[in-house]
This record gives sequence, C-alpha cells and structure tokens, in this order.
Amino acid sequence: MRVSTSPLRPILTATLVLAVGWTLSMIQPAPAGATAFEPPTDAAGTPSGAVFHEDFERAPDTGTPMSVRDYLGRSDLRFDADDFWTDRAACNGFIMSASMTGAEPGDCLDAASAMANVRVLAGVLGVLNGTDPGTNSAVAAYTQTNGPDGAVELETTTPIPLATGTGRFLTASVNVASLNCFAAVPTALQLALRTSDGVEHPVSKQAIDPCTDDRAESFSHGGVSARAGHFAPDSSILIEDDSIGVVMRNEHGGGSGNDHAFDDLSIIDVTPTLDVGLSQDTAFVGDTMRLRFVVRNTPELAAKAGWSVQTALPGGLAVATDPRVTTSCSAEVTAPASGADIAFTGDLAAGEESCTIEVDATPVARGALTVTVAGDAVRGLDLGSQPALTAIDRVAIESPASGALVESSRPIFAGTGEPGADITVRDGEGHTRCETTVDPVGRWSCASTEVVESGEAVVRVEQTAAGLSSTDETTYRVIVPALAVEGTVRLEIQGADGSWVPVGGETVGGETVAADPGDRLRVIATVTNTGENALGDVTLAETPDTRLTCSSEFIEPGASTVCTSSEPLVLTPTALDDGSFVHAFEAVLTGYSRASDRADTGRLPLPDAPRVSTGALHTSLGIVWRVAPLEPQAPLVRTGAEVPLSTALLISGLLLVGAVLVGAGTRQGRRVRSPRG
Repeated sequence: MRVSTSPLRPILTATLVLAVGWTLSMIQPAPAGATAFEPPTDAAGTPSGAVFHEDFERAPDTGTPMSVRDYLGRSDLRFDADDFWTDRAACNGFIMSASMTGAEPGDCLDAASAMANVRVLAGVLGVLNGTDPGTNSAVAAYTQTNGPDGAVELETTTPIPLATGTGRFLTASVNVASLNCFAAVPTALQLALRTSDGVEHPVSKQAIDPCTDDRAESFSHGGVSARAGHFAPDSSILIEDDSIGVVMRNEHGGGSGNDHAFDDLSIIDVTPTLDVGLSQDTAFVGDTMRLRFVVRNTPELAAKAGWSVQTALPGGLAVATDPRVTTSCSAEVTAPASGADIAFTGDLAAGEESCTIEVDATPVARGALTVTVAGDAVRGLDLGSQPALTAIDRVAIESPASGALVESSRPIFAGTGEPGADITVRDGEGHTRCETTVDPVGRWSCASTEVVESGEAVVRVEQTAAGLSSTDETTYRVIVPALAVEGTVRLEIQGADGSWVPVGGETVGGETVAADPGDRLRVIATVTNTGENALGDVTLAETPDTRLTCSSEFIEPGASTVCTSSEPLVLTPTALDDGSFVHAFEAVLTGYSRASDRADTGRLPLPDAPRVSTGALHTSLGIVWRVAPLEPQAPLVRTGAEVPLSTALLISGLLLVGAVLVGAGTRQGRRVRSPRG
C-alpha cells in the first residue's frame, strides 16, 4: 500500500487572492424518503443558471488516463489535488471514459479489475447526465491504498471569473457515482466555494455519499451496477466580488471502499427574485392598501442569507400612519410611518420557497404611478414584477354643508371628485335629484330636478370611476322661499299724432283694431310681487325682441315693476297675411331674504341688507296676436280718397306665473283711428 507523504493542506488556504465579501447559510439534508430536487438543465448535465460548468470532456477518450493535475479545463482553468488523490498507484485522480483501454505501468497497482471498475463509474455518470456512456469523461478514484482524512480531492488553482457581477448568491453542485457500497469506508465528499481570503464555504452540511443518500439511484453500465445522483446544494454564499474558486474534500481517506467518480462540477447563480405587489391596482387617495415584497427562492431551495432592499416609494405613495409590518421569514424591516423610505434585510432558510414582507401604504395624491425598485437598491436579489397603481379622488360634497340652511326649493349641489367620473345625487329615500360629470379640474355641480320641501333633508352623492364607487352624504335644512308674482299684459298702438293708445284696457284682453302694414305696436307687462320675499335681478328674454325695459330691477313684496318695449314691433304685410303670430317673453326673478334673520318658523322675513339669494322664479308671459277681417263698413275718407277695407287685429293675451294661469276674457270692438296727416 502506497501512502502520500505530503502534508495535508489546511482547511483555510490562500490559493486565491481576490477580495470577496460573503454570507453563508446551510441546512440539514433531506430526510429519508423525501423527494430529492432535480434541477432543470440547459444542456446535458448543465444546471440552469450555471456560471461555471466543467464536464472534463477535454480529456482524451483513448490512451491512458489523464491526471487531474495535467487537465486543462474550460477557459484554460487548471486543477490540483492533494498527493494522495493524484496517486496513480492508488487508482486516484484519473480523468477517463469507459472506452479508454490503456493504462500506465503501476496504475491501480496493476489491478485490471480496479481499472475496469473506474471505467464503469465514468459510464454510469454518462447514463446519469444523458450523454454517451462510452465517451463520458469523469474524475475517478478507487482508493487502492489508504490516505489522510479531509484531504483535497479537487480544487481550482486559478480564479473563476463571474460574468454575473457582484451581489449575487452562488452555490455549487456535482454528479457522483459510487461502487462497493457494502465496504467499511464510505465516500464522504464535501463540496465548497472558496473566497479570496482562503475560506471554504461548504454548499451542503452533509458530505456526499451516493451509497446512502436518497438523491442517488442505481444505474448499470457494462453489466456493473452503481449508485449515482445529482447532488444539489442546500446553502449558498452572497458574493461581493467578480471571481470565485471551488474545492472538494473527501472526509475519508480509507481504502476499504470509498470507490467513486464525479462529473459535471458546476457553480450556479441562485440569486432569489424580488416581486413587488399591491393588494389592489386602483385605490382612492387616502385609502390603505397592502404593499407586498415577495423574495422567491430558486428551485433548489438552498438557504440564502443577507439579501437586502433599501428603496423609496414613488411620489404619491407613502407608508401608512400605522405600517402594520409583517414578515414570513427571518427579516428586519424599517418603514417609518407616513414616510417614503422602506428598507429590509432577511434570510431564506433552506427549503423555504419564499419570504413575504408586507407594509400598509397609502396613496397621497391622485394619478398613475409604478412601484419600482432600482437595481442599485437591492443586494442579493433579482428584480421581478413591479406593480402599477392608479389613485383617484373620492367624491365629496361641499355644498350644502352639513347643517346648512338652504333657502331654495331646487338646491344646487356641488363638490369635488375624480375628473371624468359620473356623479349621481340622491335624496335620503334614494330618489335621484340630479346627475352630472366631474369636470377636468375635479369639480362638479348640479341643481335638483325635483322640488324639495321645507324641513330636514339628506343628500347622498355617488361617484363611479375606474371601477370604484365612492359616496358622501350630508344633512341640511331646507326653507322653501315664499316667491310669487302676478302680472298683466297690455298692448298699445301708436296713433297718428305719435301717442300710444291702449288696446283692450288695463286687463289682458283684446278688441278689434283697424291696422295697416307699418303700424307700430308695443307691449307693456306689469309684474307684481305677491310673495313674502323681495324679488330682484329681473332678466328678460323675448321673441321677437322689442327690448323690454323694466322700471325697477328690485321689487319689494306688494310692489310692481312695469316692463315696456323700447323698440316697438312694426307690423309687416307678411305678418298680417299669415293670419297670426306670437310674441313671447320669459322673466327670471331672484328671491332675496335677510341673512341676519332666518326664522325657524319657515317664513322668510322681508328683505334687508345684506341680502341673500334664495332661488330663481321663472315667469313666462305670452301674447298671441290673431289677424281677422272686419265686417264691411262705410268707406273711410282720407284726404278725399276712398280707402279700402283695413285688416282688423284681434288681440288676446295670457300670463303664466308658475302653475297659476292669470288671464282675461277676449273682448271685441272697433276703434277708428284718426287719419294720419
């Protein structure tokens, strides 16, 4: 038996000289009977996310086995091992395939069966990783002699560059096959990542032994059965540098058993993903919602310790007054109430699929925003989903204010809301009072389409916008103004001397009048305030326009105003030939009360300064003129000439005040005008 005389390398080595920051986590192995994780692969034997993968296929498939010290790997990477694990006589440190038939003198102590068995192990690993078992190359050891425990069986001697950059979680995996599981000395491989300070960080707490590990299965090649499996890690390290090394030790050096081979050595990026979410994608300004950060582990579910986030919420979103922070894993969270800054750091335990951190947040301004986390705000995390939020304004009633006294039978409701939103105003019994839309600056108003009775009233407004509904309501008091008017209308025709002669007297009525084209008529309307409130701000609309002008724009209760045409109507032949035409106008008067004396009796006092508008009164006045022929009569002589029969004008008038029709019967008669000079 030949035993290496070289000293055992210490666990802490100084092979690499790069400065690397790290954090290590480990877990217990899967319990017996548990289903082992089988990682997805990008190619035969290559785990997804691998930043380094060595399959040892650069070694030849013919000739004699190559020593690991002579192998030039991918990117010209070199490997080494302690002397015992490169001792050819001990049948250790060979890179070979099942098809290789040659051997150097003394290899495996010239035991043909030992050489045959290490070839079988290479073929079994080819079956495992899906490559050609005859040409798959692996690193084999048959331990024909005894060696030291804990010696290095394989290590990199040059740094492995990390194209993924810093702040990433890395781990390692390997495929291992074993023979002679009945023997006394089991295989015990401990795979580790090595940082620049020489510290080795095992990727699993338990050493690899395919003979007893549930992750291994039985495979056969060349009629020989062996146990083999893919051994995923259960821990990882957080790297803060751009290179890493790998080392694998064998805790057992005994030669009675311990017959194995390994392949597909990989360093894997297992950085978790951070997904950000909100409990809703649309919310009202001022509402509280859950802001959720979910750190999702990678499929191997290795432990990840030390990931962190330090970010600020976007404008328009703030941490709630009571953040109600919760976590589902070991994590420390900083989220000051009503602030925008959130920071947390945490650990994923082995086997933990995810960690959820939740904080209450509140939209503080309307508009669309996205909760984004900048790449430089995270450590040890990839960025995943980042949600969008639309914050809208709630509806609010500003008028009438709560408890306000409203002196109008048709109140005007007004407030604020979300621009473009539909607004429906209802009374306390659910009857719709009016509907409108919020304008672009966020304001709305509408007047009640129904008469409101005096007394206490409730108004509820509902807004619908972006799939959300909001409501507001207020209670106010209504006093319906005592507004009322009566009116008369009369017609005057201009005489030959230029004076105006009444037609039909002071009451609404009419009589037959001889009229010719070109005659001038004017309307005189008298409006009397019969209510208990002063009336003012009289405005008139006419068709046709005779420029009615009123004697007063403010009418005390019991008083009247007289509105007279300032531009009389000139009769045209067409108007007379048509047989009838209409003159109509509408008067709008505003009621007033004293602001200093609003009695609880519901009766509004007489006006006095300062005056408060109590509502508008619409008064429609109309005159219908009908043209009809007169009975034949004696010729009328004008300057000696015979004048043909004139067309007579029958005048009738109606005054409509609210729902009260004030009118007079039609009276017919004849008036002969003096000839114009």
